[in-house]
Amino acid sequence: MKKVLFATTALVMSMTAGVAVAEVAVTGDARMGLIYDGNDAQFGSRARVRFTLTGESDAGLSFGASFRVDHQDERGGKANAGTAGSVWISGTYGKLEMGDVVSASEAAIGDLYEVGYTQGEFGGDLEEISYLTADGNNLDQGPNILYSYSISGFNLYASASDSSDNAWPGAAGADNPFCDVVDADGDGELDDEVCGVAGGDTDSELAWSVAANYEGTHANGTYTVGLGYAKHGDAKEVVLGAEGTYGAFSGKIIYADYKDRAGIDFRVGDNPMVEFDNANYNYDKAYGLSLAYEFDAVTVKGYYRRDVAEAIVAGADDTDFDTWGIGADYDLGGGAILAGGIVDSDWIADTVADVGVRFKF
Repeated sequence: MKKVLFATTALVMSMTAGVAVAEVAVTGDARMGLIYDGNDAQFGSRARVRFTLTGESDAGLSFGASFRVDHQDERGGKANAGTAGSVWISGTYGKLEMGDVVSASEAAIGDLYEVGYTQGEFGGDLEEISYLTADGNNLDQGPNILYSYSISGFNLYASASDSSDNAWPGAAGADNPFCDVVDADGDGELDDEVCGVAGGDTDSELAWSVAANYEGTHANGTYTVGLGYAKHGDAKEVVLGAEGTYGAFSGKIIYADYKDRAGIDFRVGDNPMVEFDNANYNYDKAYGLSLAYEFDAVTVKGYYRRDVAEAIVAGADDTDFDTWGIGADYDLGGGAILAGGIVDSDWIADTVADVGVRFKF
């Protein structure tokens, strides 16, 4: 099965603007299965289409953009407002990306291994390290910009946000400079826009990150080591990570240390799990380990992580939150994978699980 949903469109153009060649690829993914939330089993399915646009100038400068169909206007995140989808340009001196892109720290280090047919979503994506900038818990930071450059096995990264949740570019109407994405209906999601109220925007201090990693090989596999630093106002972050493969085995470790960072709230879908008591605790550190083993068409993988809340008032004790997840994938071929996973965490009240099939087109 071809991995293109429709035939890839290749447009060869001779234009005075200097565009040598452009291409639009349409791909997709879908999934269906069962999700157990600790009490009941529920059906869960999803289908998405992704557009990837690429081009190259006469001078050899590459550029492109990518967005999903649901990024057109979904929960207030729009591809034309910079909060969904991404645009990039690449040349001899590196690659520059803007929009819904990760921070430098996350680009260099990444997350722990996903489990389940929903790739961790059934358990609140607890395999994902909560990076200080350009992550899902930081919706008030606005669109992100990421620069990357590679040389002799080293990958260098720098990123920053525009420190505002304003929908931009602005014009009269829904996307004017005074529009804010808010939770108007109280469902816990930023899915409504309030416009035309001067001074109603939510600006935060500049969030930025720098990071680097080194990729190498050994006799039986590969390895990567990385280091990242981020700052947002008074909050700071240092993240270390290492990943390697040895034959059919692979593993990854991540350690993140925070300073002056307020608590975060993990979620499963629209439902909050455990919320930090921000008056008495700061989010202090997170660390985790992932392992995977692949044989024939089967991959078995799992992870463990611990989050530490630091007490900041007298009489309170530091609190730990432990999480583990384990799962398996069976490659059916042609872009179809049968998968299942189990997650248990102090962040959620019950052990949760999923099983199903996911597809790539």
